[in-house]
Amino acid sequence: MNKTILFSVLLLFSSLLSGQNSKKNCKEELINGNVKLLGCIDVEGNLHGYGTYTLEDGSVFIEGEWNRGKLNGKGRKIFISENQTQNYNGLFKNDILIEGDIKTEFDNGDILNEEYETGKLVKTKYSRTDKSGSLSEGEHYKSGKLKNGIKKDIYTDNSILSSIYKNGEVIDEKLNTNNYYIKNDIIGTSESINIPLEIEDGDNTMYVSLNIPTKNNLEYSARFIFDTGAESFSIGYRLFNDLKEKGLEYEDLNVDISTVGVSGVSFKSNAIVIKELKIGDYTIKNVVAIVRTLESANTSLLGMGFLKKFNEVKWSLIAKELVFYK
Repeated sequence: MNKTILFSVLLLFSSLLSGQNSKKNCKEELINGNVKLLGCIDVEGNLHGYGTYTLEDGSVFIEGEWNRGKLNGKGRKIFISENQTQNYNGLFKNDILIEGDIKTEFDNGDILNEEYETGKLVKTKYSRTDKSGSLSEGEHYKSGKLKNGIKKDIYTDNSILSSIYKNGEVIDEKLNTNNYYIKNDIIGTSESINIPLEIEDGDNTMYVSLNIPTKNNLEYSARFIFDTGAESFSIGYRLFNDLKEKGLEYEDLNVDISTVGVSGVSFKSNAIVIKELKIGDYTIKNVVAIVRTLESANTSLLGMGFLKKFNEVKWSLIAKELVFYK
């Protein structure tokens, strides 16, 4: 490169750097009542360039790049009130947050995080001290309520309710500890299958056998009590541990469900998602099951929680069978 050109480039870069530094090194101070300005101040008494705006009582602090008294460019705002502290951080235009986030910390320990893109709220996360909270993503109203998108409510037991919003209204919602009919989760050629109910001599209890493949035993079979009064599809303590030992493929939802047993004693259960199981000629994917954590809770029930995976289920008392419709 020509030495003259190189010198000119270096001189220009040095001049720009000096100009930026001079803005950030502005130390002019202006106090007007309970307001203190510090930084680059124009002839009208407004911050213009880098500076800070502070209220005497410390309830407001604003820092960043200013243009005639309005925050324009990178900056942050802190507002402190009796019950909360708000911290704005990101890119501003005419004092409005365009790109960045707002973190609100409440005195009770709750925290609200909001993310903005192109001046619009796109994500929120509310966390409570009891570990519950909510997440939302999509188009929001100015009030912060979700207009179009997905919201997830997280409960104290760690279960999650996912809701789809359209024009501010919920059009669909699913709890991750429940089963729902999803057509693609049922694999089979026939439109329906007939499954006999097993009844032992001298016992009116009805059983249904399921094939639950594991890594060590693809033909693992287990029987469940058919109970129309049971809400859940549950696996007893010993059966679940045996399935785990043999390599059951599942997802642990890590929930803490309170369950009342037949004796009236309350105990804790967990929920899992079994990747795949079979009933008759059908292969069923992604089945939610409640697993017992009490060593003496060894009854496995096939209740409504399993039947809800199908388009329709009919029970014939005379034929002693269940008909599952794909």
